[in-house]
Amino acid sequence: MRLACQHAAPLADGVYMCGALPPATDWSVILMGNRTKGSHLTIDDRRAIEEGISESTSARRIAKGIGVSASTVTREVSANRTVKVPDRKGDKASAGCLNRGTCERRGTACEGCGSTMRCKDCQTRRCTDSCPDFELRVCPETKRWPYVCRPKCPKRRGCTMPKCSYRAEEAQASYEERLASSRAGADLTPEELAALNETVTKLAGQGHSFEAIVAEKDPGVCARTLYRYQEQGLINVPAASMPEKARRKPRVKKRDRKSDKPAKTRVDRTGRTYDDFRALPLEDIVRAVQCDSVCGFAGNRHDILSMMHVPSKFQLYVLKEHGLSGEVPRVLDAIEAALGSPEAFGAVFGILLCDRGTEFDDWEAMESSSLVEGAKRCTVYYCDTMNSNQKSECERNHRQLRRILPKGRTDMDMLTADDVALCCSHVNSYHLEDLGGSTPFDRVGDAMPECVLDLFGVTRIDADDVVLLPSLVPHAVEQ
Repeated sequence: MRLACQHAAPLADGVYMCGALPPATDWSVILMGNRTKGSHLTIDDRRAIEEGISESTSARRIAKGIGVSASTVTREVSANRTVKVPDRKGDKASAGCLNRGTCERRGTACEGCGSTMRCKDCQTRRCTDSCPDFELRVCPETKRWPYVCRPKCPKRRGCTMPKCSYRAEEAQASYEERLASSRAGADLTPEELAALNETVTKLAGQGHSFEAIVAEKDPGVCARTLYRYQEQGLINVPAASMPEKARRKPRVKKRDRKSDKPAKTRVDRTGRTYDDFRALPLEDIVRAVQCDSVCGFAGNRHDILSMMHVPSKFQLYVLKEHGLSGEVPRVLDAIEAALGSPEAFGAVFGILLCDRGTEFDDWEAMESSSLVEGAKRCTVYYCDTMNSNQKSECERNHRQLRRILPKGRTDMDMLTADDVALCCSHVNSYHLEDLGGSTPFDRVGDAMPECVLDLFGVTRIDADDVVLLPSLVPHAVEQ
């Protein structure tokens, strides 16, 4: 391999003097070329090294040719060379061990062997396969540059030593394998991993997601790292108990069934459509409370009214009769009575965004004050037909409640008001990644008066005691 001198300065056209440098030239640029400091060797670099070794070029000249230090080249060859060990059988296998001349092991090289014969003389097993003292015997010539067998080595014919060679493709494969393995496993001590496993397993067993655990405990790793440790089996959390790894069925695209018949309307919502809601000032839109119903079995007489304060993601849950339009006004009347006036009610629940379920049909009763005759306490708006996603914050936050009351397994008629208050307390005490690791209780502050929380029996739960599993109300959930 011919390497051009990089340190030649021009004396005349086509004439250079070696040892001089061009004026105003950076030494590091000349030495390293365009290579970024600290960059890894590429397959082209390794091919240049292979070519240099085959031409008996020194490590220093090869290093200059590819823009690295000589020690980089020597370490590369020593680490990624191919060592082919002769296949020796029986007692001849021990000839490949550096300690063969001094080894006196008897029946201990292989586990479970009770022979009194010296292990190196055994003809039934290869002692080198499992002996803890085994050290490969290599040719002294391969312990220094170029770390491979020389083509013109006088001892090459009949040599029983391992054959060492350097091949660019094999070296690249060895490098890539080592690079991947160095990033596998946990970058923790066994004690740190055991402590992390204990903390994560306990909280995950209570229904906490990895994102919530990171927010609550700050274990020193991120949620993505916890997912990787779980996949590698380093922490004892089954995938089935992890809410964020739940398998979802593929969505089936519904056929577009167009009809010329006008849609039937049972309630006049003029002035209360979603377009009317979007036309409100921004300060009114962001303080809207989104309302929904969480149902159980098809024949249940009860369901849960959900009222979400969007900025804090705080949700009130109230047990009510299923499908009756008079139930929601009854709940609102109780809240207004606790607050003491329609003005106080309007400050918290002044704008309600609901879907088009029958329980929200009576907007007049929902808007009218129960304390002051003729007074208005709030304004009700409705999502478009089949577009409950327009109140997506409320729908999405039901994931936490559904972990306690799974869909298709919960009998709402078995729940009491205290059960619903307990669920509400645990859900709002749960740390959410969307809130930067805070809980809805932390964010709601004075926006949700204490009298409303006392009315429904909602209290803050300590983070270590939060449970988002059916075991919180086992009598209402089918196992």
